[in-house]
Amino acid sequence: MKKLLKLTIVLIVSLITIGCGKTSSTLPALDYNDFPGQFIEITDDQLYMPESDYYIYFYSLNCYACQLIKNDVLNTFYDASETTVYLVDISVGGINPNTGVTGTPTIIRVVDNVVVESYPGRTAILAMLDDIN
Repeated sequence: MKKLLKLTIVLIVSLITIGCGKTSSTLPALDYNDFPGQFIEITDDQLYMPESDYYIYFYSLNCYACQLIKNDVLNTFYDASETTVYLVDISVGGINPNTGVTGTPTIIRVVDNVVVESYPGRTAILAMLDDIN
C-alpha cells in the first residue's frame, strides 16, 4: 500500500511539474536576422513604407524588456503571414519623432502613413500579440 501511495504521489508531482513548465522558452528560438528585408534603417522611412498597413517593432539589443519578450514577439510576427512587420533597432535606425515612440520596446501600427495604434512597453505588447493570434 505504501508503494502505491508513493507511486501516486510521484506521478501527481511529475504531471504538475510538466504542466507548469510551458513557457515562451518552448517556442522556437528566432532571432532578428530571421526577418531579412524587414529592417528599417532610415528614420524618415518609418512612416513611408510601400504597404498601406503595417507594424513596426522598435527594440534595442541593450533593452532588458526587449530580451524578455523577444521570442513572443518574433514568433507571433513570424506566424502572422498576413501581417506586414518591420523591425527597427534604435541603435541603428533611430526613432522618427513623428511616430510618437519614446522608448523600447514599442510596437506601432501604421495605416496610410499615420500611426493609428501604439503599444509601448512589455505588458501592452504581450496583450497586443494575443489579439494578433
